[in-house]
Amino acid sequence: MFRSKSETGVGAALIFLLVVVAAIFLVLVFKLSSRQGPTLTLQNTVKGLGVKTELVVDASDPKHALKKLSVEVVQAGQVLHQSSMVMSPPPHHWWKFWSARPASTATWHVLVGRQVSPALKEGRATLRITAQNDSWGRFFRGGQGELVLDLPVRFMPPQVGVLTSQHYINQGGCDMVLFTVSAGTAESGVQVGPYFFTSFPVKESMPQTRLALFAYPYNVDRSTQARIVARDDAGNETLANFTHEVFPKKFHTDTIALTDEFMNRVVPPIMGQTPEMNDEGSLLKNFLEINGRLREIDSQRLVEFSKHTSSTFLWKQPFVRLPSKTEASFADYRTYTYNGQVVDHQTHLGFDLAESEHMSIRASNDGTVVFAGFFGIFGNAVVIDHGCGLQSLYGHMSSIAVKEGDNVKRDQEIGRSGQTGLAGGDHLHLTMLLDGIPINPIEWWDPHWIHDRVQAKLEPYSK
Repeated sequence: MFRSKSETGVGAALIFLLVVVAAIFLVLVFKLSSRQGPTLTLQNTVKGLGVKTELVVDASDPKHALKKLSVEVVQAGQVLHQSSMVMSPPPHHWWKFWSARPASTATWHVLVGRQVSPALKEGRATLRITAQNDSWGRFFRGGQGELVLDLPVRFMPPQVGVLTSQHYINQGGCDMVLFTVSAGTAESGVQVGPYFFTSFPVKESMPQTRLALFAYPYNVDRSTQARIVARDDAGNETLANFTHEVFPKKFHTDTIALTDEFMNRVVPPIMGQTPEMNDEGSLLKNFLEINGRLREIDSQRLVEFSKHTSSTFLWKQPFVRLPSKTEASFADYRTYTYNGQVVDHQTHLGFDLAESEHMSIRASNDGTVVFAGFFGIFGNAVVIDHGCGLQSLYGHMSSIAVKEGDNVKRDQEIGRSGQTGLAGGDHLHLTMLLDGIPINPIEWWDPHWIHDRVQAKLEPYSK
């Protein structure tokens, strides 16, 4: 018996429809049963739970919107703490199946520990972090990502013992304190207002005996208390006082009259080599952006450079001062005028030294070059690391004779002076830095100061 063409067509259509329905069913079953969820990471390394431990949780999902983040602390089978952050996913209509969603991301700062879970006891506990998306996974409950950590629980903060007795600091200058920390201390240093100065081991064989160069920056009130801070990997923190005295320092003031000739010379080269700067439509506005916003960007980069420091001093002799005339000093407060009107105020955080055109620029001391190239307001510049957070910057150079990674010796030529960047004439801009914060170079040029503040304190540990 033969089937008609119409019967054959109906049969084929029915088979096609059944295949489509089966495919849709399989896709639905896959989507509904899927557990694929967001990716979770911790920004900060958490090695334990303490009295107050901060978590910085990053969650991301490339296909679906984040819906909920949760944190649980479980000890002895009991949930002692639970917190969550619920998000409102942006609308995404199901019929727009062809359009891809942008990746969904979130960062969550959350506290755990005994402060928020009084029943938490020393020992061990489980930290469970979960993230849900708005997919159809797990039968419309959303796909789930999970991060589980089994951690020690500790409440005793680190112990600190101060080893040095007297500390005398000039405002804008620095000193060094020695102290011991107990085993398990993950981070220690000196806090002065908003500034934290990291400590380093006095000797590799004595990791719990620490030294910390610390500064009272020019803009910090001398009444601000300096304290040693020690933290363990569970977030427990100790604050320890030590004897110190800060002497006030009066800084100079200066007025700089801007001219079109000067701005026409310095602004275009800087704008051309600094893509993050936008043309503001006038020479003066561009100069003010460079003198303000770019100066701040450069300051942040110096802090980043400071993280590439040796854990030991790379120098043994006092720092060398370039034999030249001082044209500007550390922390000079400058008022900028244009056509008789005040247009800006900035602080000059270094020394301007000049002697002759294209004079030889020499390294202040032994160290490693961490930057060599064009650097914003400093023009062609070199940054040398001397260890333990101490670095030196040489700016406005016409030529550079070293490269990043080079080990340089005290008094070695590293380039020639010039007038690149925001320079009014051929000279060297020299800045000393501690953890990226500008400090007064005068102290580091003084052998007696270096002996009293640094070398004499380290002598008992030199054997």
